[in-house]
Amino acid sequence: MKKIAGGIVAIAFGALAFKLFEPIFVWRFGWADLPAAAAAIDSQSAEEWSAVAPALDRWLLEAQDALDAPSLSAAISVDGETVWAGASGYADIEAKTPASPSTAYRLGSTSKAATSVAMGVLIDKGAVDLDAPLSAYMPDLSPPLAGVTIRQAMSHTGGVRNYGLCLCFPVWEHLNRAHYQGPQRDTLRGFEKSPLLFAPGEGFAYTSLGYNALGGVIEAASGKSFKTYMEEAVWAPLGMTATGVEDGAPRAALARFYEIEDGRFKPAFAVDNSNKFPSGGMVSTPSDMTRLGAAMIEASLFSEPTRDLLISPQALNDGSENEQGYALGWRFNPKGEVNGGAIVTPRYSHHGTAQGATSYFMVYPEHGLVISVMMNKGQNNLDALSEEAAPLVSAVIGEIARRR
Repeated sequence: MKKIAGGIVAIAFGALAFKLFEPIFVWRFGWADLPAAAAAIDSQSAEEWSAVAPALDRWLLEAQDALDAPSLSAAISVDGETVWAGASGYADIEAKTPASPSTAYRLGSTSKAATSVAMGVLIDKGAVDLDAPLSAYMPDLSPPLAGVTIRQAMSHTGGVRNYGLCLCFPVWEHLNRAHYQGPQRDTLRGFEKSPLLFAPGEGFAYTSLGYNALGGVIEAASGKSFKTYMEEAVWAPLGMTATGVEDGAPRAALARFYEIEDGRFKPAFAVDNSNKFPSGGMVSTPSDMTRLGAAMIEASLFSEPTRDLLISPQALNDGSENEQGYALGWRFNPKGEVNGGAIVTPRYSHHGTAQGATSYFMVYPEHGLVISVMMNKGQNNLDALSEEAAPLVSAVIGEIARRR
């Protein structure tokens, strides 16, 4: 009996250890060689950009190859018009489904830019006070999160921690597998009592957890679910028909997501992103995201002062600029360099990573230019995709300057 009991305990302990550290165990298995030949490119361009389109198509194929990405998709908007969009590779490797400009990808932290626009609509209407504490909209919120202001949550200056370990399966918070069906307020209960990293306004610490609190603010201020408000206030008015939250509902054109290593692939670790809609749980296409960027340039959803507020780097309590020049859901650089510094021009942006996906999103207001690039390959950082996108930015800005 003792041996049987011991065996049961060992099995139970092994099962618990596997669930707690499942990503580590499964990482070693399921790898396969990438297909030798990628699917053909699928692109479209405005008539006045047809002469430039072949060069953009070549860039797309070369960048996909350099990135070793299953698929790469990109879109360019100039003065509010999407002038070129293209995709190459496989949206689904196993099924050999080719990617197209209508294939949707996980946005990761690029979702924060979309949430910022939704907040801008509410701020412009006077429905949200940036300097009010989060508890003004969620009265039952526990301290210390309750005392962080909306401005601080939007600019990562509230001292809220980022993802870490948890008593969950698996133990890493960012690999959530629990499904949230209720209000966004519910997604905050796991960290709202966590000690702050510093007093609100005294420093900068990038935090997706803190940004998720804005979902509760949006729901309280609008009286609608986060998804419904995003659809009615942002996505529908801008014609972003392929954009949504990854809530588990079927999406016909959603890519499959992968990890790539040494020419081999495996499906990304399965996660549930219903706990992070505002910070990293949205899906979209590059073409849709160029519409969001164009709306910022044109200030079509709110006034220009509100637009300027959203892209203004936020000061700390002592008046100094935060270390990343982070604004309210956007990173702003007044002297962004293009083509090795040959062109210096303002830009605002928000890139993102997610399980099995990476997103690059740049807005150059002086050129009326928005560029969005996405792939269904995960990355620990954004450097590789940003480096491959740089020649595209240079070429397009050069073409715009030539035309003007």
